[in-house]
Amino acid sequence: MKRNFSFIVGTILLFGFCRETQNKISQEFMPEAKGEIGSIMLVMDQKQWDQDLGKQLRDMLREPLPGLPQDEPLFHLNRVSPKKLNTTLKTSANMIFVITLDSRSPESNVLRGFLTPESQSIIKLDTSVFMSIRKDEFAKGQMILYLFGNTEKGLGQKLKINKEKILHLFEKRALNRTVKKLFNRREQSLEKTVKEAHSFRLSIPAGWQQAVSEPGFYWMRYINRDKEQNVFVYYEPYTNIGIFDQVPEFRDRITKKFLRDGEKNNLFITRQMRNDLNTVFLKKTQFKGRYAIESRGLWKINDNSLGGPYVSYTFVSEKEKLIYYIEGFVAAPGKKKRVLLQEVDAILSTFKEGRINN
Repeated sequence: MKRNFSFIVGTILLFGFCRETQNKISQEFMPEAKGEIGSIMLVMDQKQWDQDLGKQLRDMLREPLPGLPQDEPLFHLNRVSPKKLNTTLKTSANMIFVITLDSRSPESNVLRGFLTPESQSIIKLDTSVFMSIRKDEFAKGQMILYLFGNTEKGLGQKLKINKEKILHLFEKRALNRTVKKLFNRREQSLEKTVKEAHSFRLSIPAGWQQAVSEPGFYWMRYINRDKEQNVFVYYEPYTNIGIFDQVPEFRDRITKKFLRDGEKNNLFITRQMRNDLNTVFLKKTQFKGRYAIESRGLWKINDNSLGGPYVSYTFVSEKEKLIYYIEGFVAAPGKKKRVLLQEVDAILSTFKEGRINN
């Protein structure tokens, strides 16, 4: 019951949060939200930014993305003083406002102005409510997360408990924005070829090409001078639940058989170890509403000539009685790879099961 009440209170806050927006211009005249997909504008008190609450937010949002060869943060974080929050900065695509009622600094006084008196009263009465999400507040395509609490310590405790929820919110946001960016133009003829030949469908961005298509396996890729992105899908009859406990080995079997050099058959893709350790990150998750194992790690060609990170999902189609292993992997020697990996992850997110013949 308390959980339902918290949801109702959150809804009240959502619609009564900011005095400033009561007179905002019509949405059709709003500017478009700006900013890189992985960037977040953080609006908070300088003193809190310098102390425990700021450190906690930095550690959470700048946490390294698992499975990359060099550490790259999940998100790029920029703090701005509420006193300097001008019209241009307000068009940032992703924003977080941090407000605690116990702080009385000049900056915190400005931040409390974003709360109606009614909202402040609710925050004081119900400490279970600590966040609210608003969309298109100052710009089209914008998302703002308000984090608030009676005290800095109390808000810090809420962030610790709800870390995964907050990260998932921005990860999903980044995925959706990446999908929108990637699929302005698509390889529709290749999409048709895939769905006619296999038991699944994928959205394919412009410029991607088919590499291999065999029964139970499909591989496509995008290559230019300094980067390579790949996506492959493997499926076979589902007979053994134990395969979910052996995803890295399942991958090895697939790549050794199918991901071979067309001219030098002795070369194939395998897992890359670090200091003889298997550095594969495995996580139970949901993929398209199904139980799945998400896997992240490093791959290499077995002669060590090239390598990079990968992300994959292993799940079962109950309808088709098939187990799927779908993966995106990238190579970009000497360059950052977070964005490239997020792009192949976005392609994987378009997966749909079922053969359709037109």
